[in-house]
Amino acid sequence: MKSIISKIKNKDEIFVFILMMIISIGITLNLKITAGDEIWNFQNIYKMYNGFKIYEDINVITTPLFFICAKTIFHLFGANLFIFRISHCILMAILFLFTYKILKKLKITRTLSLLVILLISVQNFFAIIRTGFNYNNLAILITIIGIYLLVQNKSKKTWFIQGILSILIFLIKQNIGVFYAMGYIIFVMMSKNLEKNKKIKEILKFVSVIILSFIIFIIFLIIDNNLYQFLNYTFGGMFEFANKNIAFDVNCIIFVLALAIINIILSVNYLKNKNLVEREQENIRILFAFSLPLLLICYPIFNWNHGLLAIYICIINLVYIVYNIFKNFEKKIVNRIKILNSVFIVLLIIFSVYNMYNWISYIISDKNMYSWEDPFFGGIISKEEYGKNEKIIKYIKQSNKNVIVFSNKAALYMIPLKRNNGDFDLPFNGNLGIKGEFGLMDKIKNMTNVQFLIYVGDDEENYQETEKVKDYIKNVKKCVGKIESFDIYE
Repeated sequence: MKSIISKIKNKDEIFVFILMMIISIGITLNLKITAGDEIWNFQNIYKMYNGFKIYEDINVITTPLFFICAKTIFHLFGANLFIFRISHCILMAILFLFTYKILKKLKITRTLSLLVILLISVQNFFAIIRTGFNYNNLAILITIIGIYLLVQNKSKKTWFIQGILSILIFLIKQNIGVFYAMGYIIFVMMSKNLEKNKKIKEILKFVSVIILSFIIFIIFLIIDNNLYQFLNYTFGGMFEFANKNIAFDVNCIIFVLALAIINIILSVNYLKNKNLVEREQENIRILFAFSLPLLLICYPIFNWNHGLLAIYICIINLVYIVYNIFKNFEKKIVNRIKILNSVFIVLLIIFSVYNMYNWISYIISDKNMYSWEDPFFGGIISKEEYGKNEKIIKYIKQSNKNVIVFSNKAALYMIPLKRNNGDFDLPFNGNLGIKGEFGLMDKIKNMTNVQFLIYVGDDEENYQETEKVKDYIKNVKKCVGKIESFDIYE
């Protein structure tokens, strides 16, 4: 057995992947079922799994690749929250693995690289890891892979590979794809290895790959008779989303701005250092070039989920610069770093195992309300909340009217019912296409034999929800009753 293990290459990378899986899995699985990003994404994928068509039937506002991949996973392994969350754990483990591979490729010692990964994972505990399987994390993973290939510096047709990666990221999340393409163009312009004419040719070839790939994608949408709805949802509500969904977490803004400024100052000054070898300078150009446009991920929702994604490359660049400055000093404290790594690993594993134990205890107990066939299997919910949800689900089932839950909580009821009410299942500003709120009000005017459930609980705090349409329903419809925390309008 020892001889087999000794022959395995990159044992440290296998260790990092397994470690990150262990750390992620306890945190990810031991989460309650609540109306939030995770359940909203799960709802859209579950609709696709049940035969509804993205854009035509579902108001998805990002490009489709993530949803197509997730739907395929559901068909292969099962369509429930457990599979969804395990997919997220694998994605996060791969993301941390490639971050580690970049640090190694930058000639940072394995010991320090591991410490950086552990610190990033701690930083992400209450943000990225808890957001669940989503397009932002997948887009950042492909971004990291693209940067890794540049740092590796082995490809002869960099423009082609980077063009393909740019369109892939664009098809996962359009704005991150644009930011990635901007990063590559900035890098080419900054590069000292190319003459001016070659830089222009490199950029033109890179852009041509993106344009050609995008044309192929558009042709596919035309054949699928889905071009208009794709444009309607992914770009039509863009300005409404940007104008009406601005949110600020002051601490997040201060943190992101501080790191961005430090990143710019250190990068610009360090690139002037004549003692740097060319490869080190080129690596800083790569990281610096991509770190700048990716800061725009924060806009318009300046929260920790977006902020930590926005500064992901900044952190790697700062680590690289600081490491080069104190390279000799690191050798003196290597033993302390190893001890710190051991402490972090033990604490993180204990924390994850504790969460995993709580989740398993719940799943095998009579508190667990779901079987494998239920879409919410794997999620945690109290018997009280489950009872409330079932009461509403039963009411919707038995009603002779089309009951629409006009709330961000609609997914909690529509998913078990396998129903789809399009825009009404997630009535957010920016999610309603080019006609926006007025278009949704026009739909309501033309609807017959319908009831609307309007949430009136104290915990309705989602600022993205359209208050204008909600008020419109209250004004033109009559309140005829109440069920749990919902008023019934018809």
